[in-house]
Amino acid sequence: MGASREADPALRRVQRDCAIMTAVAAAFALAIQRGRLQGALGVLGGAGLMAFSYFAIKGGVSALLERAGASGRAEPGGRASRGRVAWTLATFIGRYLVVGIAAWAVLVPLRAHPLGLFAGVTIPVLAIGIEAVRLARRTPRRGGGARP
Repeated sequence: MGASREADPALRRVQRDCAIMTAVAAAFALAIQRGRLQGALGVLGGAGLMAFSYFAIKGGVSALLERAGASGRAEPGGRASRGRVAWTLATFIGRYLVVGIAAWAVLVPLRAHPLGLFAGVTIPVLAIGIEAVRLARRTPRRGGGARP
């Protein structure tokens, strides 16, 4: 899902799994459509939209946490300026506007197949589910003894 080095190993695995599953799903779509690109474009477009959305949300949350930390160090009773609040709101709305325009561009001008797009946007959900199973298997059970 991204080129940046993620600190959390679970998120790195999810990103790696997303990349692998996207490549496999795009190849599968290309094969079942006998070389026509619409399905593969849909898969790649959907996965790309989800990657953009992930990094946009991650960036927004990181910025919010930084601001919250900075306001915790500010003087009591201090308020954020209206300009800062407006900018935060504009960037929040702008991210979703960009995702919507990109989805339109994938479906209409590129003529990607909608089922391919759906497959692409569900890949991260599948990768997160796989990681949840991995983590559940690694977590030792409490009270490892036999039940009475």
